[in-house]
Amino acid sequence: MKIKQYSIKVFEINIESQSSFLAFMDKNIIMLKHYLIYLKGEVTPDMEEYLKSHDISYTTHLNLSDKKHQELVLKQSDLKIIDEIVRSGQDIKVASDLLILNRVNSGAKLQVEGNLIITGIVDGIIFCNGDFMLVKTSSKAMIVFNGVEIDGSLLQNKFNKIIFNGEEIIVSPIEKEPKWA
Repeated sequence: MKIKQYSIKVFEINIESQSSFLAFMDKNIIMLKHYLIYLKGEVTPDMEEYLKSHDISYTTHLNLSDKKHQELVLKQSDLKIIDEIVRSGQDIKVASDLLILNRVNSGAKLQVEGNLIITGIVDGIIFCNGDFMLVKTSSKAMIVFNGVEIDGSLLQNKFNKIIFNGEEIIVSPIEKEPKWA
């Protein structure tokens, strides 16, 4: 038996009418093609045909009853700042944006639902679901951004900006080293 684990993002859509659903889908089809759609309400045959013709993955059965997790994910307005080395064995989970003013050692793990900036070298494991990351890295780092593992060969030993523009992940080095206060 082979098992694979995926981190996915789900859009939940409460269907009010077929016409409003199809209008919404037409307007947002480029973005929605990359997500699992959870449909609540009556799904008509015309709607099913539309989803199949546009190769949209969807379900009408999904248990999202973990209220505590949903509340953490929805709270992304705060910035948390860590001004110390993140050491091996530490597992830090943050539901908001995170700024780390030091390094992340090998064996340390970060799980960030918002945006992430790390001013020191990254040797640990990072999972970030925000709109952007600003990081330095090493060959020891494992970085997963919005469910996609970032190829370490794309990251240089300087600051790298990693963004998700709605369709793809873009990695670009920052040529001029930022000056931190």
